[in-house]
Amino acid sequence: MSFRCLAKSFVRLGPPLAALVVFAALFTWAEPASAYTWMIRHGYGGCNVCHADPSGGELLTAYGRTQGDLILRMRYGKDNLSAQSSATESESTDSFDDFDDFDSEPKGKEAGDDDVSKAKAGKTDVEDLDETDAADGDKKKKKKKKKKTPDEAASDEELSASDSDNPGTGFLWGLIDLPDALLLSGSYRHVSLLKGGEFRNFPMQADLYGQLTLGSIRIGGSVGAARVPAGSPHARGAQITSNQGEEFNAISRTHWVGFDFGKSRQVTLRAGRLNLPFGVRIPEHVMWVREVTRTDRESDQHHGASISYNGSLFRGEAMLVAGNYQVNPDRYRERGYSMYVETLVTEPFATGVSSLMTFSAADVITLEEESTARGTHGVFFRVKVSEPVVLLFEADALHKSRRELGYVAFTQLDYEPVQGLHLGATGEILDKGYKPEESSVPGIDVPRVAGTGKPRLGGWLTVDWFFLPQLELRVDAVLRQEDPFLLMGQLHVYL
Repeated sequence: MSFRCLAKSFVRLGPPLAALVVFAALFTWAEPASAYTWMIRHGYGGCNVCHADPSGGELLTAYGRTQGDLILRMRYGKDNLSAQSSATESESTDSFDDFDDFDSEPKGKEAGDDDVSKAKAGKTDVEDLDETDAADGDKKKKKKKKKKTPDEAASDEELSASDSDNPGTGFLWGLIDLPDALLLSGSYRHVSLLKGGEFRNFPMQADLYGQLTLGSIRIGGSVGAARVPAGSPHARGAQITSNQGEEFNAISRTHWVGFDFGKSRQVTLRAGRLNLPFGVRIPEHVMWVREVTRTDRESDQHHGASISYNGSLFRGEAMLVAGNYQVNPDRYRERGYSMYVETLVTEPFATGVSSLMTFSAADVITLEEESTARGTHGVFFRVKVSEPVVLLFEADALHKSRRELGYVAFTQLDYEPVQGLHLGATGEILDKGYKPEESSVPGIDVPRVAGTGKPRLGGWLTVDWFFLPQLELRVDAVLRQEDPFLLMGQLHVYL
């Protein structure tokens, strides 16, 4: 699909959204690149290699933990294996599971050295295969690269974790040695907010994650605690206790049973409470593209069943949504489907489509006591503009009962001047769709305002610093139309 066709498809949603699509398309057309934010700098197109969830997020595999230490966090002073492994001079991205290609050995290493030092950011070694020409037996033997499957890479996790001179990448910084079949992790985020002259300081996230693998069967989930005001759209959807006010509640964002199919485990069938497969899986749960579409990883998960596929050129997941059974009463539970499909069009460019449609007897957010059909459908792409620059884009149409058509979109630029330090800029636009209502004067409708019938704009400036193993410090300055200026600092620790 050409960028011109892509822009035309959104013209009906309004000039502001069409302009944003065209701007992002022209910007990313300028340079050859590789797809996927941050980690695609190091040759990663998919998520299932480093994450337990086949579409990414939360719990890391042992391989993912090692990669996070090698190529995500900041390096200080002289480095050994980690510095060599995080070199980016021999990257390629020609498939979603392309984590094994390596074109040359690191300089300064002799033949026979540890195989891990031959890998770039955990990429596996090059095997020597004897190839003899059938017609000419005296031809020299040639070297040929062998590309490993995700299943073979997973079998190398023990090597990555034990022989990479990075024992601190394990659970609790390596203090506890877990069996291969068990993954454990946790996240704690502490937030300080300055908004409209008011300062707040509170824990935003406190979760433990786990997964047990028994052959092709996987059992995963999370437990945690949260405290939010009554009526808050955050955390309440994930609670498993019923405390109100600002009392703490036990929560479980995900819990599921899965089965992997195929030699390379490319297909996974799961059932339970799952992240909705939709759009770009970013961590910013208050970004409009995640908040308005109700597809964030904070508390918008639903119960149901999904099937995912991670291949060389395509990846995707489709979910049958049965409703959120941690929300009561039943009339507020949304039922329908959610899905995305993404393809690696060329080496520098990956694009996908998403679709979600649900039905409920009442709306859990607006509390409208009428049958509500809600849908959102859109496109997204991810591209590496240059070595330190990565771009994300997503645009979605919004339709809902008793409202006109709306839209939401964002463009996010991430710049990594040195490993471990990220500078970001994000632009957002939102129109949830006009809702015709009679005012107190008969025959006169409520006026269209920014975000409801008119476009609403927002912008983020971000500094994200991965300063020590499993420690992150992030500061966001957020300015949104109709909202006071917000300055937000986060300290994130993952176990």
